[in-house]
Amino acid sequence: MCNKMYENVKSFDYTKKSLQSDSVPATMEVVTRTNAVKSPTNSPETTKLVYTVKEVAQMLMDWLPKQCSKHKWAPKTYQSNLALIQNLIIPYIGEMQMQKLRPYHIEALYDTLSKTPCGQYVGGKRRDLSPKQQKRTLSGTTLHEVHQLLHNSFLLAVEWGILIKSPVPVEAPKKTTQERSIWEVEEMRAALDSMEDPILHLAVHLTLVGALREGEVAGLTPEDIDFDAANGMGTFTVNRSMQRVQKDTLAQVDKGCILRIFPDKLEGSKTSLILKDTKTEASCRTIFMTAALREELKQWLERLKREEALDPERYRNSGMLLRLPNGLAVEPVLIRKKFLKWQDAHPEFPRIVFHGLRHSSATYQLMISGGDIKAVQGTTGHASADMLVNTYAHIQQSSRVE
Repeated sequence: MCNKMYENVKSFDYTKKSLQSDSVPATMEVVTRTNAVKSPTNSPETTKLVYTVKEVAQMLMDWLPKQCSKHKWAPKTYQSNLALIQNLIIPYIGEMQMQKLRPYHIEALYDTLSKTPCGQYVGGKRRDLSPKQQKRTLSGTTLHEVHQLLHNSFLLAVEWGILIKSPVPVEAPKKTTQERSIWEVEEMRAALDSMEDPILHLAVHLTLVGALREGEVAGLTPEDIDFDAANGMGTFTVNRSMQRVQKDTLAQVDKGCILRIFPDKLEGSKTSLILKDTKTEASCRTIFMTAALREELKQWLERLKREEALDPERYRNSGMLLRLPNGLAVEPVLIRKKFLKWQDAHPEFPRIVFHGLRHSSATYQLMISGGDIKAVQGTTGHASADMLVNTYAHIQQSSRVE
């Protein structure tokens, strides 16, 4: 019954309509200019503005840029919220009238999404999936994100006067809980020893020492390294992150967090490689080097000098620590691809995603520190100690078992 409920709903490209040039005013602005309705007193102070949006898609595509501007969203935050709206909400309830929406419609949406394959819609357009792709359905965590977005946007719809009460159910879908795949310390050492690609080796080494996110690894520069700090132990500072984002997204977000936009490699590219501030203030941190990492970084910087000296006219110095032989920046996606290629060649190691190296590092640091949450938080850059505790609760459980 739930699936049939949405079968005949057509998806409309509200995104393109909403993200036009600044010369076209947003829905709320049009309404405030043309739909002022005076109260019975006719007093200017009690003039009310009526918001005439009728469909869910219109409201969400109006809500999105306003929230982005209000909360100074980073490009990835805007992009992920846009994807939720385009791919998981509009295709199913986008054409429903706001005032007719009820909690059971939202519950039916959750039920439908729980049976929906991942990637069924991309950019708001339905895709044909293979039988194998159709078996992988959306996770509870994704449904929880849809619920949170609907909860926030419909509360604002109440404030805007579109609705008297939000139709979003109080109880959210449960997040999917699964144990994180990580490496033991012996596996970390053995894996690092087996990596012959110098870019991958350094990226993994930095990640294991500092529990870095892949964007943070790619965002490092030679200026972040201080070999003389900490009485000669050496440190490196994490205060930037590299991402590739849609150019449409860049046009919507606040540019305050963006430090640099790299030149396009290909003409007509729809995406841009950017360097931005780290995820949170807590993400800015100083990491102490190990002796092995200190030596590798010294050799790597000498390597960069040699590569530039080979052909200085053609060398395109990106200024980043991780560079290709021609000087261009190494993107996070390239690090992931190199890691996947290495895993394919080394099936003897447990299969993990690159981000699993961060979890492996944090887990090991918690164990050797005796569970010193604050000390490890200073390395991992988690926004709060509670977040760190919740993320690595399995360490406490395993300690109890032992």
